[in-house]
Amino acid sequence: MTILDQHPSLQKNNAGVSTIMALVSGELTPCDIWHEKSYRAKFLLRTLLAPRQTLRFFNSMAQQSYFSTLLKAQKTLPSKIHRHYLHLGMNACARVDAILNHYQFVENLSGKTLAYGLMSPEQIELLALDGKDGEKIQINVSTALGAEREGESTLWLNMDGVRLAALTFCVAGDKIFIGGLQGAHRSVPHDAIKAATKACHGLFPKRLLMEVLWLLAAQQGIKGIYGVSNDGHVFRGLRYRLSKGKHFHASYNEFWESTGGEKYNKHLYRLPLSLPQKYLNEIASKKRSEYRKRYALLEALQTQFAELS
Repeated sequence: MTILDQHPSLQKNNAGVSTIMALVSGELTPCDIWHEKSYRAKFLLRTLLAPRQTLRFFNSMAQQSYFSTLLKAQKTLPSKIHRHYLHLGMNACARVDAILNHYQFVENLSGKTLAYGLMSPEQIELLALDGKDGEKIQINVSTALGAEREGESTLWLNMDGVRLAALTFCVAGDKIFIGGLQGAHRSVPHDAIKAATKACHGLFPKRLLMEVLWLLAAQQGIKGIYGVSNDGHVFRGLRYRLSKGKHFHASYNEFWESTGGEKYNKHLYRLPLSLPQKYLNEIASKKRSEYRKRYALLEALQTQFAELS
């Protein structure tokens, strides 16, 4: 059921125009923030500044059965095309293209579990692994909960129920753009990250999420992967520099370089489509056992992921 079916009054006119008018008037209030007249007024003003792209976005999204669910999960979804999104330097047309392409990608997926998960309003388990000492490692997936400016879907790594890493991305055509990469919440002790790395035989939580993304890229014929740079993150934009920029401490550049990434431009790193494994005979003998276990963990990850297709 589309949002047009749920709100018959929207069917009277052009789907995009009707949905925009319903949001501006308060007839359609996906979540609490849309009850505020000031927020709706800002949305109207930004719509008038980019009418063609806003209409193109809503003409497409209003026809989709999942739009209502996404509206409730991503409270700023209707207005994200008006703001910094994914990385700095994108104009309204590029933002609309990226978002629409992502959901077209999801619709075309043959694996229903993965497709549902990429738009789920809550985390659902995608993959499950046993750690070195029996720890329960979960790779979950959802829509971009709490990271709406950084992409459309999020991969999560939890160990024994505690979130240790999250990667937010958008699939635009045959490319993946990573707009956000977060570690554990500040309340989680650093020892938890050390324990997770040990449980994964030396793989950091963020690195394990990259392995999952590489599997997705290989399965779906992705031709390029890009990660946002420190200077290209949306919170570096003038709009957020004072409010959120001071809380932005992530070192994206360092992580991308550790995975073989190279600086592409001011805002992005180009990342490899995979990271080749070392041959065991190239590894010091005292470390080979650990690497064997690491490779076995990655093989289990690959086997499970293949079953999602």
